[in-house]
This record gives sequence, structure tokens and C-alpha cells, in this order.
Amino acid sequence: MHEPEETAEIDVTIETDLIDVDGDGVVDIVSETTTVAIDVDGDGIVDAIQQTTTTAYDVDGDGEPDLVESTTITGVDVDGDGVISEDEIEIDETVAVTEDLLEELEELEELDEAAAAD
Repeated sequence: MHEPEETAEIDVTIETDLIDVDGDGVVDIVSETTTVAIDVDGDGIVDAIQQTTTTAYDVDGDGEPDLVESTTITGVDVDGDGVISEDEIEIDETVAVTEDLLEELEELEELDEAAAAD
């Protein structure tokens, strides 16, 4: 017995941006966006798509990331109508900050509060 051959298509795109904000020749921001589009049944219509953007920031100029944020947007055509509608989209966000940067931000907040009290 011969089973029908089903095919799926997966398309992956990765884009990377390197940004030197202050012109000193050292990269201050690295951003990578990965997009995955999946056509589960091979009909040419995307059934699921996911895009993740991860960005790392070197805030203090030491060449190491101080803050990393990641946003993932996922859309799945759950009802099979060929359209990914708003209720079929999920967004996840994550932010990570170094302890040093958090301490600096807390110090700045305290200075702002002291200045506002004067």
C-alpha cells in the first residue's frame, strides 16, 4: 500500500544588525531577528510563523552587554482558514539586566527623588 506523500515547507531567515552608536568603532548594540515560517500541509499558505528579535546593549561602553531583551511573536492558523487572526497571535517578552546596571539605575532614581524633594 502506497501512502500519499505529504510535504511541509519551512523557511528560516536570520538578520543581524551591528550598531556603533557613538562612532568609536566598537559595537554598542547587536540585534538579531530570526523568522520561521511553516507551511504544514504544503499548500503554499503559511500555517505558523514565529519571529524572535534579541537585542543586546552595551550601555557603559566596556564591550560587554549590560541589557538583553528578547521578543518572540508567534502566530498559528489554529482554525485553518488561511489567515492568522489577532486571537491566534502570542507575544512573549524577556529582559535581562546586569546587576551593575541595576545599581546605577537605582542610584539615578535616588538622585532624581532627592532633586524633586528640593
